[in-house]
Order: sequence, then C-alpha cells, then structure tokens
Amino acid sequence: MLKEGMDGFCMALADSVPGVSGGTVAFIMGFYDQFIGSIHNLAFGKMKEKKSALTYLAKLGAGWVIGMVMAVVVLSVLFESNIYAVSSLFIGFIAGAIPLIVREERDSLMS
Repeated sequence: MLKEGMDGFCMALADSVPGVSGGTVAFIMGFYDQFIGSIHNLAFGKMKEKKSALTYLAKLGAGWVIGMVMAVVVLSVLFESNIYAVSSLFIGFIAGAIPLIVREERDSLMS
C-alpha cells in the first residue's frame, strides 16, 4: 500500500505544476506500464484482473489525492513568496528528465 501511495503522491506533485505530467513521473519512476496495464485490465480484464487493477488504482488514487491537497497548499504559499526560484526549479526538473527519457527510449528512437 505504501509504495503505490507514494507513487500516486509523486504523480500528484507533478500534476500540480503547470507543464509537468504525472505520466512522465510514472515513466521515470518505473510504474507507468503497471499503471496503464491496470487501467486496461479494469476495462477489459477478467473479474480477478479487474479486482487486482481496482485495488492498485485505488491505492494509487489515495496517494494522488493526498499529494494534490498537500501540493496545492504548499505550492500556493511558495509561488506567492518565491515565484522565480520555484519556477526555475521546475524548469530544471523538466530539463533534467529529458536525458533520462531519451536513455530509456534509445532503442525505439534509433529504429
């Protein structure tokens, strides 16, 4: 439960910042395939797969809700007092993720 909750929490932190995607965070943290697979199983899987997918997505969603509430509160205060520093930090996060994504997808980019 804790790992899925933390994954959802991190997605929410990314979703709360303009220009950053929770899906990108899921990819970087390595649970994107499980996330998409759970959504697929929820829609098209057998009953056992649907239950497993629903459990996973509920845990992820609980972490996401907690993360979003906390992010909105904290980021609103930070943006009011330090808009340039916070904006620069997030631009750095985005730029820093690009080499990671390219490294992960190198095979598909080269073909």
